[in-house]
Amino acid sequence: MSDTRLTPHPSGRPEIRRPAQKRSKVRFEAILDGAERLLDKLPTAALSIHAIAAEVGISPPSIYHFFPEPQLVFSALAERYLRRFEQTVLTEVPENVESWQDLQTRQFRAAQQWFNAHPAARQVLLGGPAWSPDIGIQDHDSNYVTAQRSLELMDALFVMPEVPDLRDRLVEVIVISDAIWSLSIHRHGFITDAMEEQARRARIAYSRTFLPEYLPLRAAGTKPA
Repeated sequence: MSDTRLTPHPSGRPEIRRPAQKRSKVRFEAILDGAERLLDKLPTAALSIHAIAAEVGISPPSIYHFFPEPQLVFSALAERYLRRFEQTVLTEVPENVESWQDLQTRQFRAAQQWFNAHPAARQVLLGGPAWSPDIGIQDHDSNYVTAQRSLELMDALFVMPEVPDLRDRLVEVIVISDAIWSLSIHRHGFITDAMEEQARRARIAYSRTFLPEYLPLRAAGTKPA
């Protein structure tokens, strides 16, 4: 009996075969590790099943067993990077926050630093050649997780007014920023400080359409109602 699970894709296209047994899970992760090492130093166009096989030291059919199409390797990497991003960015409450504008700027600069430290994640998630509609769906789903955490952090720091569909608005802020960051990566290979400043201005300008200019800081020790 096979130790992998194949979930049919809604479009009928092949899907990742996810291992169930420990040994196969180790091989599955080793394949992604090898692909990540290659993407850290090579463009996505140079990444092939045979290149990954050579990097990992296994046969190409062993990779095709888990990933019937090469693009599925990128989809699995996207899952990995989004999970890491969610676990490492926006997990701590910053100190001495002065305003929502200050908080937002710190959050996105932390995200900028994370992407600049992970070349492979930039190629897969921010509109590079590895990007696909499936990865776009994964990314948008993760944006809602990030927006929810940002909303909870704002609520912990500020006395928040009633803003209809605030999480949706925060997702839109992320999408605006991602678009400018993707342009920076296309032009320069990473998110430059100058392009992040352009993204910051766009984020603040859009956020002012639904947030008041000033939000009172919540008194220390108090909790949201």
